[in-house]
Order: sequence, then structure tokens, then C-alpha cells
Amino acid sequence: MNTDHNQITHEPSHPGQVNPSQWHHHIVKEQYVNPFKPDMIDFAFAMIAFVLGYLFSRWVFASWRGWGVSVFTTIYLASVSGYLFKKKVLLINPATIFWLAVTWLIGMSYALWSNAGFAGIRSLFLFCSAVYFVIIATGSTLKAKSGNYLLIDGIRATMIIPFRNFLNQYVSFSALARGKRRGKVLPVIFGIVVAVIMAAIIIPLLETADAGGFGMVLEFFRMSYDVDFGEIIFYMVLAIPVAAYLYGLISGAAHKKGTDVIKPESAEKVVTSMRIVPSLSINIVLGAVSVLYLVFIFSQVPYFFSAFTGVRPDGWLYYSEFARHGFFELCWIAAINLALLTAANISSKKFRLESKTLLKLFNVILAAITLVLIATAFSKMALYISTFGLTMPRLLPCIFMVFMAIVFMALIALQKWNFSIVKCALAVGTIMIVALCLSNPDAMVVRYNANRYMSGTLHEFDVEIVWRSRTAGVLAATEVYEWTQDENLRNDLRRYISAHSFEAGRSHMLSLESIRAQEVARSSGFTAPVPPSR
Repeated sequence: MNTDHNQITHEPSHPGQVNPSQWHHHIVKEQYVNPFKPDMIDFAFAMIAFVLGYLFSRWVFASWRGWGVSVFTTIYLASVSGYLFKKKVLLINPATIFWLAVTWLIGMSYALWSNAGFAGIRSLFLFCSAVYFVIIATGSTLKAKSGNYLLIDGIRATMIIPFRNFLNQYVSFSALARGKRRGKVLPVIFGIVVAVIMAAIIIPLLETADAGGFGMVLEFFRMSYDVDFGEIIFYMVLAIPVAAYLYGLISGAAHKKGTDVIKPESAEKVVTSMRIVPSLSINIVLGAVSVLYLVFIFSQVPYFFSAFTGVRPDGWLYYSEFARHGFFELCWIAAINLALLTAANISSKKFRLESKTLLKLFNVILAAITLVLIATAFSKMALYISTFGLTMPRLLPCIFMVFMAIVFMALIALQKWNFSIVKCALAVGTIMIVALCLSNPDAMVVRYNANRYMSGTLHEFDVEIVWRSRTAGVLAATEVYEWTQDENLRNDLRRYISAHSFEAGRSHMLSLESIRAQEVARSSGFTAPVPPSR
């Protein structure tokens, strides 16, 4: 039976006499020498963790693309859910189902689209959601649910729990000493491990000393099963720390080891201790900033709102210069306002719910002003897109501004209704990212530009944007190639279509997008592997 180290009681070795140094040594030994007491379920999952580590190293870490990521995500979720269920710690509730679905859908999006335009964001979010699913499913968050302590929960899930339980996978082998089948299981595992190690050492030596026959055997296996022993060994070595990390996180959450390093009471005390700023000071700061923004807006109303009508104000020669001017500054101001309002509400001596007038009023005023600034920045970007077309670096800020607008509208609603705005923002942001992953935005960008170019509303079709989309733009690029009479554009598109159909054909982990791109290119006659001229 597992015992929480916070509930351990100790008896002195001699009645009536307690040696403090011995007591401290006993506690330290109990906490750190043998804190994890595995059973056969833990041991079985330790073996599965090695497989997960290998698959992650080979299919995910090496490429982050194609069916490999999707299959790994499915196996990961199934094995983790099964382990937690067998350990009787799996919480089946809406939060668990939500994060299970989110992680699986993002993983499956790799089998559909390459999403090269935001590959880093998608990979980071897949990792975070896979980790967060574990602590949600085991109730290991600070409040046993998603809430205002999201940042602390993220640190605990990615750093504290996995590394405090990093050796749990190897400690789980001690379960064999207590298992009924230890007489059969241990020799089998020992024999397999030693055999693999010996094969890894001997095979390269035999291949070097071979006169030809043994090399033919190895080549037969390589051709038949695409086996590369050096590659397998490399990924097996890389799988060791990956498996230890995964097992540390999952077993630590299941056994509640390392999950109480930061307690809810401590976090609440820290937040309470931050309420040191007088309400008068908060009101002066928020009032001054609000007046500054109002003066800024009303002093240049014609210029400020001209982007909404698509009219270039006097003094601006080019739409691009006007559209870019101040856009990112307005985005930064929106982010600064969110940070300012967060700091004001956290540090104010008078809690928002206790404030009847000024704090709530300034929250609404500053949030409303920020919504106006966001709308202005959005109109500038829309004007820029209408003139020069769409790109992923232009689409992603638009999506971020929509997210910020929803957060500020939620902040206004928070002045009347009490709810967790962090949880609201997390849910909205998660849903937006999942929708983005499943909608193939790279193809949408190229399709938008292609339609506008062929309709005559876009003067130039930027091939550089198509190259950035990788295989996502092949279909739209083929249509433009067949439609346009511009020979320079046709030559650029021919190189792109040929190169990416060839890339799709060489891919070991094809996505549906890559298969479709290869079929489109082949049906259009682009089969030669012509490399790009860049």
C-alpha cells in the first residue's frame, strides 16, 4: 500500500527518547530512498513506456509529421488511459474527456495536413495538451481541475512531477521480486535485453569482417523490412530518457508522488500576500491610462478609423505603408492592457467582488478601449491582406486578435458574473488551435490567393507563399499554372509542383495531404523530381 510521505508517523527506537538527527534521517530515507512502491501493473506499464519512448523518438522527435505522430498519439492516449484505469485513479469527467479529445484531434491532424505555417505552435501545443491530460485525468492539478493556477500546474506537470519521479521506471522492476510470475518473467526480460545488446555489438563487427554472404542476408532484411540497425540502436538509446520522462510524469501523477510540492494553500497565500496596493493608487493608474487612450483616439478620429472604410488618409502614398503603420504597436498595447488589468486586480487591496464602483468601472472602460484598438489593428491587417494577399504571418495575428477580443469581452462579463477567466481563455484558445490544426490553413492561404489572382482582384501571385505551404499548395498552384499565361510564373509553379510531388513520394510518413498532392501532380504531368531553384 502506498503511503503519502506527508502522513508518515515515526516511533522512536527507544520509548520516551527521540533523537532529532535519527528522526530527520528516517524521514529523508522514507521520502527519497523508497518513495515509489510499484506493483505488476506499474511494471507492465514501464515496459510499455520503453515502446512509447522508442516510437516518440522515431516517429515524432525525428520528423513531427505524417501518420507517425498520429499513431503515436493514439497509442499514448490508449496506454496512459488503460494504465490509469487499472490503477483506479482515472477520473472520467468532462475535463478528462475534453483534453483526451483535444490531444487526439491535434495528433490526428498530422495525418491530414502538414500545417507547415505554424508547425512549431502545433507541436508545442500537442506536447502541452498530452502532458496536461495526465494531471487532469488523475486530479493532480492544484484545485483538481482547470482554473486560475494554470501556469503553476503547467510547471508542475512539465518539470516537477516528471523529474522527481525520473527513476520510477527502473524502480518498477522491483515489482518482479514480489510478483507471482517472477520466476518466468525476469529471465525472459533479462535474456531479451542481453540478446539485443549483444546483437547491437556483434552485427556491425560481423558485417565488417564479412566476405559477402552475411552482408547479403542483412541486405535482404533491409530491403524486405526497411531495417537499418544503426538507426534502430540510435533511436533505442534516445528512447531511454524519453521513456523515463513519460513514466515519471504518468506514474508520479498516478501515485501522487511529487504532486504536493506546491500546495493549494501555499498558492492562495502567495496570491493573498500580493494584495498590497491601495485601491486609490490602482484607480489613479487605470484612470490616467484610460484618459490617455481616449485622447489618443479622439485626437485622430479620421485617420484612426479610415482603415474600416478602406480609404487611404491624406499624407499616405501607399496602402501597404498605412496598413503596416502602428499595427504591431496596437497589438502590443492590447497585450500590455491585459497585463495591466491582471496586475491591478491581483494586487489591489480591495478585491474586485468587494468593489462596488471604480475598479469594476475601470475594468470595463479599459477593456472596451482595448476592443476598439484591436478592431482598428484588425482593420489595418484586413486592408493589407486585401491589397497584397494572405500569408500565414498575416493570418495568425488575425486569429490572435480574435482570441484577445474574446478574452476582453469575457473580462467585461466578469464584472457582473463570477467565473474563472483563465479557464475560459484556456478553453477558447484550445478550441481555436484545434480548429486551426484541422482546417489546413496553409491550403486555405494559397487557395485564397489563387482565387483572387484568377478573378483579377490580386495583381500578383506570390510563389514564395506557395513554397512555404509545402505540399498544401499543390492543388491551387496547379490550377493557377493551367490558367495563367505568364511564362515566368508557369516556370516557377512547375518547379514547385515537381519538387513537392517528389518530396511527397519520398516521405516515409505520408499524410493525406501529401498523397493527394502526389496524385494531383502525377495527373497533371508533373512527375520529374526537379529540385527548387533556391
